[in-house]
Amino acid sequence: MLSKIKWGGLAGLVAALLFVLSAIINQLSPVQTTYDSAASYLYRGVVLACYIGVIVAVLGIHALHRGRPKYGRLGTAGAALTIAGYSIIALTTVLSIVQGHASLLTLRIAGALILLIGSALLGVIILRARLLPWWCGVLLIVAFPLGHFANEVFSSAENLLLALLWGSVGVALLARRQEVTEPVATQPAQTG
Repeated sequence: MLSKIKWGGLAGLVAALLFVLSAIINQLSPVQTTYDSAASYLYRGVVLACYIGVIVAVLGIHALHRGRPKYGRLGTAGAALTIAGYSIIALTTVLSIVQGHASLLTLRIAGALILLIGSALLGVIILRARLLPWWCGVLLIVAFPLGHFANEVFSSAENLLLALLWGSVGVALLARRQEVTEPVATQPAQTG
C-alpha cells in the first residue's frame, strides 16, 4: 500500500511539472485545431503524459484512503469516475495526435463531464476523510471547472491550475506516506 501512495505522490509531482511545461509550450507556440507544427505534437504528447501521471496520482489517493470508513463507496466511485474521465480525455488526445487535428469533441466533452463529477465527489470525500490537507479537496472540486473559464483570460490558466492541484496532491501524498511509516519504525519490538 505504501508504495502505491509513494508512486501516486511522485506521479502527482511529475504531472504538475508537465502541466507547467505544457503551459510554457502553449505560450511559445499556441496549439491550433489542426496540428501543423512539431510544437503542437509536443504539446499533445506532454499533456498525454500529464493525464497518465494524474491517473497514477488518483490511484495513490485511493490507496491512502481505501478501507477507511469515511471514504467508502463514494470515495471509490469518485476515484473511478476521475480516472475514467482522465482516461477518456487521454484516449481522445491519442486519437487527435494520430489524426493530426482535434477530434472526437463530443467524446472529450463526455470525458470532461465524467471528470468533473468524479473530481468533485473525490474532493468532497477528501474533505470528509481528513487524511490529506483540506486544500487538496478544495482544489479537486474547483481547479478543473475554474480552469476552463480562466482559459478565457489566459490561454494556459487551466494547465497552471491543474499543476497547482496535482503538485499539492503529490506533496501531500508523499508527506502522508512519511507520517504513515514513522510510527511503525519507532515502536519497540514486542517480545513473546
